[in-house]
Amino acid sequence: MLPPLVGAVIGGVTNDVAIRMLFRPYAPWRVLGWRVPLTPGLIPRERGQIAYAIAETFTQHVLDGDQVADLLLTEQVRGRLKDKVAGMVDQLGGLLGANAAMLGMAKGMAGDLLLREIDALARADGPSGDHIRERIRERIDALDVARLEDLVLGFSRRQFRAITWFGVLLGGLIGVAQVLLAQVLPAVGQAAG
Repeated sequence: MLPPLVGAVIGGVTNDVAIRMLFRPYAPWRVLGWRVPLTPGLIPRERGQIAYAIAETFTQHVLDGDQVADLLLTEQVRGRLKDKVAGMVDQLGGLLGANAAMLGMAKGMAGDLLLREIDALARADGPSGDHIRERIRERIDALDVARLEDLVLGFSRRQFRAITWFGVLLGGLIGVAQVLLAQVLPAVGQAAG
């Protein structure tokens, strides 16, 4: 029983330590002026490259500049803008003494024209994929390493726990294999001899 138990403990502990070493230590350790290997952890050491990769993936596969414009100019926002324009046309028409037919036509035309212009401006002058990518990269790169660790662990804790338990299982199976080999090999050797 001992080898499978020892293998399971070793497998679980090493996987848990490996996951923690993704983030820790946060800063390089030094001994007599020499940097200790594997410090800082992988994510603090490669944070700039990781921030760039996340930003690149986000803008290529989640939201680009046009999608941000679509996100901001929802049907509800478009409706409210048309209502505002209609109110302004009513006020202006009242001041100018325009008749109801002209006001109705002006409201529709002005609302549609404004929405087309806002949409065109948002797509032409709004945030581009490059701008969005750079903002995301800056925000991730500016995060404190402990906060970045909390964020990553927040959405991947279950997966990391599964990796640790897989190490326990694999270590236990290796221990069982060792016991079986220790029992079978001597018996095969005695039968052959």
